[in-house]
Amino acid sequence: MKSIQRKLASGLLISLMTVFLLLWLIVSQNIQKLSEDNMTSRLKHDIETLLTAVSFDQNDNIKIDEEYINSVYKRPFSGHYYLIQFRQTNIRSRSLWDQSLIAPSQLNSDYQTSYQPGPDNQALIVLSAQFEKQKHMITISIAEDLTPVTQAIDSFENYFTIISISMLAGLLLIQVIILKRGLQPLRKIHSELSQLEQGKITSLSVSVPYELKAVVKEINQLSLALNKRLQRSRDALSDLSHAIKKPLTVLQQLSDQETTLNKTSKVTLDGQIDSIQKITDRILKRARVAGKSRTTQSYSISQELDLLIKTIRMMYPDKDLDTELNLTDKLQINIDREDLLELLGNLLDNAWKWADKKILISIRQDQQLHISIEDDGSGHKAESLNEVMNRGVRLDESVSGYGFGLAISAGIVKDYEGTLHFSRSETLGGFKAEISIPA
Repeated sequence: MKSIQRKLASGLLISLMTVFLLLWLIVSQNIQKLSEDNMTSRLKHDIETLLTAVSFDQNDNIKIDEEYINSVYKRPFSGHYYLIQFRQTNIRSRSLWDQSLIAPSQLNSDYQTSYQPGPDNQALIVLSAQFEKQKHMITISIAEDLTPVTQAIDSFENYFTIISISMLAGLLLIQVIILKRGLQPLRKIHSELSQLEQGKITSLSVSVPYELKAVVKEINQLSLALNKRLQRSRDALSDLSHAIKKPLTVLQQLSDQETTLNKTSKVTLDGQIDSIQKITDRILKRARVAGKSRTTQSYSISQELDLLIKTIRMMYPDKDLDTELNLTDKLQINIDREDLLELLGNLLDNAWKWADKKILISIRQDQQLHISIEDDGSGHKAESLNEVMNRGVRLDESVSGYGFGLAISAGIVKDYEGTLHFSRSETLGGFKAEISIPA
């Protein structure tokens, strides 16, 4: 997702560009229209002057009084031209030299404007109209070169474009500075959140704008509540550990010293003491799991797996198992290192316990992190283990022979919003544990 600053800046850029583009179009079109309207008004005045200069003799021959004709119409290719049409007679201005204007085929008393090329590649605006004088119908067309006006307009548009782009860049720069200053409190909160996550501070600063005070207040209250809850849990676990270990030690000493107990009772007592010790260790170990959270700790999964496998081999010196690793490249592990080692350690311990000759470990990643551990053991209790995990049975009711490791693993996976599924391995025929955790 884009940052707020980028979204605001891009929105402002699009808005300003749209406004400046519309302004440029409006100014350009209106400048062009105003220029042509001014030229048309001047051409109408010249047409009226020409109409005044036109007269007819007794033989109905048309005549032009040169005194009314402006000298600009006498200079060749001056950019000002006229054409007077009466019956089959065409009277052209001297400025046209050997060329002529094209009058519209149908005219009335209204003025009609057209555009056509003129002498010397000039772009002409032509104003034409039909008049009745001395009971004779005549057509007068008068033209003017648009090139000087067009060049002036182009020069103005270039100047206006440069000014507009400069103003746009200046406004954007000012807006970026305003946005950076306005969003500075958010950057401060982001920095403090990172420090809060790393344990460098215990709460966020309340020196923030009014709009952010409620958010900061809620975060501080949530952080305080979580810290208190975590501290209470740690204190309770510490108390439990100290409280239970002392009587267990006494019981163990009595079991070692008491000679009146028969062999069966002594074995039973030792077994129960050992069971209580294991339960206590597992509960305390489970309480140390960090759970789903950001971690700055980086590690190599392949190296950690190698060390873990070597450790488990030492735990089972009488088993020489073949371990096959299938790891994809560039794995992005978002699990706390201790949690991952606890998770894999429990599953590998279980696999080592029941495997005959081989264990297969596969780790791949797409939208999720997929981990599977398979062995070639009996694998006949996978379905019952799934039922145990789904029912949420207490740790001391777990399936016999599998210990508490799988229940601990299920808890870790649940903390990371993942899934843990047990089934029969299609490859090796034994037990298979499959884990999927959102990447």
